[in-house]
Amino acid sequence: MTFAYIDPGSGFPFISGAPIIWAVVLTLLGFIILFVKRIFRFFKRFWWIIIILIILVVGITKMRGVKTMDRKVIILGIDAMSPDITEKLMEEGKLPNFSYLRNQGSYSRLQTTVPAESIVCWTSFSTGLNPGRHGIFDFVMRNPENYLPFLALNEVKEVDQEYKIGPFKFPVKKIEVKNRNKGKNFWEFLSENHIPCYIYFCPNTFPPKPLKGKLLSGMGVPDVYGTIGRFSFYTTKPLLQDKDKRGEIVLVDIEDGVIDTLIYGPKVKTKKGITQATIPLKINTYPARREIEIGLQNRKIILREKQWSKWYRIYFPTVSFRKISGIVRFYLKSIKPDFALYMSPINFDPCRPLYPISYPSEYAGKLARKLGFFYTQGMPHNYWMLDEEMLDEEAFLEHVDIILNERERILKQELKKFNSGVFFFYLDTLDAIQHMFWRYIDEKHPLYEENSRYKEVIYKYYEKIDHILGEVLKHVDGDTVLIVLSDHGFAPYRRAINLNTWLLREGYLYLKEGVAEGKELFEGVDWSRSKAYSLGFGGIYINRADREKYGIVGEEEVETLKQKIAEELERLTDPDTGQLVINEVYKNEDIFSGPYAQDGPDLFVGTNRGYRVSWETALGMVPDDLFEDNTRKWSGDHLIDPKLVLGVVFLNKKVALKEPSIIDIAPTVLDMFNVHGVEFMDGKCLFK
Repeated sequence: MTFAYIDPGSGFPFISGAPIIWAVVLTLLGFIILFVKRIFRFFKRFWWIIIILIILVVGITKMRGVKTMDRKVIILGIDAMSPDITEKLMEEGKLPNFSYLRNQGSYSRLQTTVPAESIVCWTSFSTGLNPGRHGIFDFVMRNPENYLPFLALNEVKEVDQEYKIGPFKFPVKKIEVKNRNKGKNFWEFLSENHIPCYIYFCPNTFPPKPLKGKLLSGMGVPDVYGTIGRFSFYTTKPLLQDKDKRGEIVLVDIEDGVIDTLIYGPKVKTKKGITQATIPLKINTYPARREIEIGLQNRKIILREKQWSKWYRIYFPTVSFRKISGIVRFYLKSIKPDFALYMSPINFDPCRPLYPISYPSEYAGKLARKLGFFYTQGMPHNYWMLDEEMLDEEAFLEHVDIILNERERILKQELKKFNSGVFFFYLDTLDAIQHMFWRYIDEKHPLYEENSRYKEVIYKYYEKIDHILGEVLKHVDGDTVLIVLSDHGFAPYRRAINLNTWLLREGYLYLKEGVAEGKELFEGVDWSRSKAYSLGFGGIYINRADREKYGIVGEEEVETLKQKIAEELERLTDPDTGQLVINEVYKNEDIFSGPYAQDGPDLFVGTNRGYRVSWETALGMVPDDLFEDNTRKWSGDHLIDPKLVLGVVFLNKKVALKEPSIIDIAPTVLDMFNVHGVEFMDGKCLFK
């Protein structure tokens, strides 16, 4: 009788052979008891030898681990911390913890990347490489085969796979998500050398890769729709249809105080094709009490006006009997005269994410069960709800505080358990606040308000970050290296330039006959005559015959054309202000090097303070006007000449390297642990 293979139908033969099995088991048990008795006698006679061996082993392990495992490096990444504001507030005594760190260790302005975009900066931070070697050049990049833009955060494609059930195989389609970063992060080098790493919310870490330690993905994690943040807004007031909405605007009717509507979820495959999943949403309104009752999947949620709800889990059923799980929170703006209810983008449920958002994969869920739900969306701050005036400044600030409090809880919880290796934590609060509230400190901005109650908001959030630094300092001893850095600074954004419009006027870009204004995605562009085009936040590409699908510029003309465009742009003056618009135009070969340099723009346009490349340019549009006032609440930015928006770096140790750069952090960390990999990086060690 054979017992080697046991499947669900073999219970009877397994039981029928029990006497033989019990004989084998009892024999083995006798041998084990005899072995344990002899081991016990040995320990009893030679216990002193065992103790000496244990001491020797522990001592050798300690000695070998002094240079690696016992060392601690804490890195606090603060997106968009500006040296101008930081230095001002330190001098005023409002940032005591940053001042302490500067006085005890070192402080410097930090060179950023070209361009000074978060996705580019933090990828260079983690790899120690310039964009030409990790392949990330902009939030918006383009495919030269069709000129169409794509988000650089990650690559999504459908792949063929086989699904097995016993001996049967079924072909299935699966959505595969890959990170576009072609470099190697410093924690990968460390993990290979058994150095534990704990990485929290670092941009461009989705999907997460295995490492020794833990990782919680940051910028790049989408919502359940697959976008970077698509909210829903339920209202009885018809909104202007020509406004640039980034959410689902749901017009509702109130009948006898009740609203019956839907939550619109992701697209799912059904027998009839692809359709959008929905969930019934019932809302009872009580104007006299200024509150509503939301009926959502057998739950009742009471929400008052001007109040944020907590997180709620929701499910979307699918034909495969699987449920797509997500989490949402609500904000009730008003009941009368117009009903207005905001619903956050549907975030991945950390306990049941559509795709892994942490390593180990179950780690995000464990964290949520211990500390409560949190924003899993990689870019959690919803700028557009304020920019498009669906919510006001107070609601936005509460939204910012919710995210900051969630992050601070996670930081404190995980920092308590950190004993060795590298601990990195990312905060993007200052970036959000400065984008939306810079108009209150810039007297030249079109939306500036004198004596506004929000005039000190930006400075107050710098003070909040200083308080968090104080909490981190409690975990820093004499053997711990603390690095605090920002990826870039900040600047005013008063006027926008449409680069494709400039290229059109100067004869480098052409539209088809009868087309007066180019729409997004280069609709209406005549590629048979166009020599250059702009896409993203400052990139200009030459329509090269050896690269673009409809390229017309030969290799012999490329350099002359680049030089001509650069010189003309650097002389460009704004007729309304009389100011030079462009600070410097950078050539590809001067700022990028490596195997992927050719994928970047041929020229990068670095604007002066107060100017920025337009949103329309980023999407390949050709508007009528060359310049336009920035009348949006998004009033501050860093997408200008990188020389004008340097970051900051603080350490609790003295630094030897002059003019440090963000690409120097990764090699510095590897050097501290004596781990190879520095030789593959562009950056240098800060201490050498």
